[in-house]
Amino acid sequence: MNKPLEVLITNSAKEDISKVFDYISVDNKTAAIKLIDTFYKVFELLSNYPETGALKNDLADKTIRIYSIKKNFVIAYRVKDNKIEILRILTRYQNIFAVLN
Repeated sequence: MNKPLEVLITNSAKEDISKVFDYISVDNKTAAIKLIDTFYKVFELLSNYPETGALKNDLADKTIRIYSIKKNFVIAYRVKDNKIEILRILTRYQNIFAVLN
């Protein structure tokens, strides 16, 4: 097995995580914590299996991959310089193409 890739979380992705936590924790702080924990578990999965997400060839940046979480969220990332770069954490209600292009 190859060595896991380092995970870099962009400032945009950090802001996304914070917004998701703030929004969900208003109603259920425990659920918010569990969801954020799920995000970080997926980051670890991606560091071990970087090709897990689907390539989005219809984006301007053809290296962006999308990984779906719990039907409502997607993680946009790319492999760059032997690192996983977490670009955004978006809801399915957001226009992914407008945000990432």
